[in-house]
Amino acid sequence: MNLTKKQTEFVLSKFLEKPTGLNDVLEMVLNAMLYNECSEFLATNATQGNKANGYRLGKVFGQGCQLELRIPRDRQSMFSPVLLALFREQEDYLREVSFQLYGKGLTTRDIGEVMQTLYGRHYSKSSISNFTQSFYDQMRLWRERTLESHYLAIFIDGLQVKVRRNGKYQNECYYIILALKEDYTREVIAIETLPNESATGWRLVLQGLKERGLQTVGLVASDNLSGITSAVASVWKATPHQLCCVHLQRNLQARVRHQDKAELAKDLREVLSPGVVGHTREKAMKKIGQIKIKWKDYPKLISHIDKVPWEDYLTYLDFDHRVQRMLYTTNWIERFNRSARRTLKVRSGLPSEESVLTLITSVAIEKGNKKYAYPVYNFKFENKLKKRDC
Repeated sequence: MNLTKKQTEFVLSKFLEKPTGLNDVLEMVLNAMLYNECSEFLATNATQGNKANGYRLGKVFGQGCQLELRIPRDRQSMFSPVLLALFREQEDYLREVSFQLYGKGLTTRDIGEVMQTLYGRHYSKSSISNFTQSFYDQMRLWRERTLESHYLAIFIDGLQVKVRRNGKYQNECYYIILALKEDYTREVIAIETLPNESATGWRLVLQGLKERGLQTVGLVASDNLSGITSAVASVWKATPHQLCCVHLQRNLQARVRHQDKAELAKDLREVLSPGVVGHTREKAMKKIGQIKIKWKDYPKLISHIDKVPWEDYLTYLDFDHRVQRMLYTTNWIERFNRSARRTLKVRSGLPSEESVLTLITSVAIEKGNKKYAYPVYNFKFENKLKKRDC
């Protein structure tokens, strides 16, 4: 029976009046297209003995549910529907969407519910879990990628994350290593967790960077982490080490009364004076002596000042004043950590170490593709950070 265009439209309008009408029509149209594509293939690619050989069932997503397709087959398995290739592209797109949602902190159950709302039961929890494992693998490969042979500087600081081990959730520290490249752009080159901070543990971390290709570093900047100073000296003997002055300031201010914190902070700023032309180690040490006299009523503060390894905190003064503010602190990583926390706080606790590493890695990749891709041109004024024997 041949229907006119208007008659066909009338019949379709009756289907569309049903609650599932749109999906029914889509299903019919897609199956008709598959049937005609196969018929055209067999007619134009005539091969002896080859003909239609039934069909196999397939499923694709429709409007809030799955559509069942009858995919034609031929006896010699030569027919491959072009239409299905389009759906495979959509499948890749949805896989990427799942990766993005997981990278923003959603659980596999959350992603499954989103997919069910949009596409019906197209994705089961096991399907989402398979996507997640694939995501884990991609993030792991990124963390293990080959590094450049030299970086102008690397910055090391930690991020506290609540993670589950042995059935209990506890805070653990994940260390971010951010590097400044020779083209003045930045990238996160490692995300590490150490059960216990020690010189041995940090040597293993830094040796791991070497094994991935990093041979020399212009400067290492970090907080005063246990064992890291001796580890840096062991792995890169000629590389200067800068301890984070902002962490030091906070530590010293915690040793005076609340009403005295602002004044002590002002005195410490005069000691450090990053970016001030002509400020030297000698001038800084003279200011420290003046602080010890002025704040003598806080003996514990003075005792701590005497124990501070000032030579490592004042390393930045050996470099051009235009880059000192970017070298004397690990604030770059603290800004990264704020972005990571926005992703991690979606969950009250992470189920495993791998899930923590994966989520932080996704933030690192996003930063690398956006903000870190812009050069920090002030470093063109400083040649001491360029490649040398380390």
